[in-house]
Amino acid sequence: MGTGMQAATEFANATAPHATRLFRLGLRLTRESSDAADLVQDALCKAWASWDRFDRNGNVGAYLSRILMNAFISRHRHMRVVHAVEGRPDLVAHLFSGERIAQAEAPDEMMSAGLSDECLAALAELPVHYRSVVELVDVAGMPYRDAASALGVPLGTVMSRLHRARRILREQLGGYAHGFGYGQGLPEAA
Repeated sequence: MGTGMQAATEFANATAPHATRLFRLGLRLTRESSDAADLVQDALCKAWASWDRFDRNGNVGAYLSRILMNAFISRHRHMRVVHAVEGRPDLVAHLFSGERIAQAEAPDEMMSAGLSDECLAALAELPVHYRSVVELVDVAGMPYRDAASALGVPLGTVMSRLHRARRILREQLGGYAHGFGYGQGLPEAA
């Protein structure tokens, strides 16, 4: 068996036990089984392409989850552009004329689902390591364990970052929430 076949066998043996979990993660992200299957296939192709650089002592599950999350984010950004361009002949004309289009002003669809401008602004102000945990757990509804795997951090780190991020958001949005009657009569959170 040649070196290429050995690497392929090693890759298949290392990644096969994670396929079901990757599909479940993809399904949580995409909410469609066919899209989840495509996402997993894309992630496995990317993992194979960089398999020679993977530290064999590393966590294969976390490695694959991170690649899957990055593939999802890339697809999500791409689809946001596609949806922005659909039905906008003026934008299409700019694209084909070679003019640069400024970065889209619309907030990320995953983040904007049901969130006010105030909430989006507060999220945007969070440090990225806190914001990514809030986006995965609180906005996308991902379980802590899956978020930890996707981010490549321990479960305890996800829990502590989420606690700190929620505390910051509570401080930033406290007045806004009180204006809508939330949190009145409740003791202050620690």
